[in-house]
Amino acid sequence: MKLPRITFLVHGGPDSIEAIRARGLAQSTPSNCVRFLFRGADRRLTARAWAGDLDQHPPNLVYVLNTAMPGAPLMAWRRLNGGVPYLLDTGDVIFEMARRSGVGAGWRLPVLWVAERFAWRQASRIVVRGTRHRDYLTQRGYPSVLLRDGYSPAQQVDPQSVLNLRRQLGLDGRFVVGLLGSLVWSPRLRLCYGWDLIQALPLLRDLPITALIIGDGSGLGWLKSEAQRLGVLDQIVFAGRIPYAEVPTFLRTFDVALSTQTNNLPGQVRTTGKLPEYMAASRFILASKVGEAELLLPPAMLVPYEGEVDLDYPARLALRIRSLMTDPAQLAEAASLPDIAASRCSYEVLSREWIRIINTELRNAHTANQPGVAPQIPESTVAGTP
Repeated sequence: MKLPRITFLVHGGPDSIEAIRARGLAQSTPSNCVRFLFRGADRRLTARAWAGDLDQHPPNLVYVLNTAMPGAPLMAWRRLNGGVPYLLDTGDVIFEMARRSGVGAGWRLPVLWVAERFAWRQASRIVVRGTRHRDYLTQRGYPSVLLRDGYSPAQQVDPQSVLNLRRQLGLDGRFVVGLLGSLVWSPRLRLCYGWDLIQALPLLRDLPITALIIGDGSGLGWLKSEAQRLGVLDQIVFAGRIPYAEVPTFLRTFDVALSTQTNNLPGQVRTTGKLPEYMAASRFILASKVGEAELLLPPAMLVPYEGEVDLDYPARLALRIRSLMTDPAQLAEAASLPDIAASRCSYEVLSREWIRIINTELRNAHTANQPGVAPQIPESTVAGTP
């Protein structure tokens, strides 16, 4: 059987979250089938380098990770001019996210709208990470398929290393409510991811609760200022950005993990990479009842959220945190989450489904005037998928 050649265009460096997804999806594929190209600091130089590589090492199919510069417009333009087909892998509706958050507003918005739809239109298929994202695109005539955000099965985490980390972070004897995410300031909404936890803390002053916030970004300063204003800065540990290899240990310092999405289109289409990681770590999750979280998590872990900015959400969140601390037996429900994560979000499962998607697209791209059979990844590679 002739093996296909698949090139990944990864909008990030070799250690980025995008690279982790690329390698995770390709992990069940023979290594001589795939080629990874990573984005450099200069996007124009990256575009030239990628175009040159595609010419020098012509693939049967290109896999573009995220609707971003330069890969999405590069492949859309090449496809329009008779180039090889590509799949576009995206977890967001980027125009709507920019418009509603105010990030990248102004003259960039119409450019973003055109670029995103151009990339959608030219893609052979759009791979999305949320069920409602798939439905949204399908209703508009764009062929799409669901392949959720994933996680790599965690290495065995030594319980002593978790205890040591709690001690190092000053969390001994504390009930830890944590979150992992990009702390990006939204100019339009005037808030940042993590705002709900900051505003819930004043309602929990009588309890030994500490917030652990992992991540960084343009909104970090605002979060600290807001915590200072509310008098809860001493109840928060800001861990900053951590290497991916340390995520499993850090997450196990949480008693409760938070995942909050706004109840609008950008929030409804998402899984988010943090959710599978929380589930795999067997953390009790409190998530807004929005998007893929509503489909994956037990009802006890969902908190209603209304609209883009629900000013009543921190109070509802505080009530649920208080309930879990005063009745910790509820936390036992988290024991079911690793099995759900393993069956729906593990890269062991997603990589095999990815091969099926790739093989289907390779068959579709193989026209009648091409001799022989379409190149395929061996089916034995994907046998036994749950």
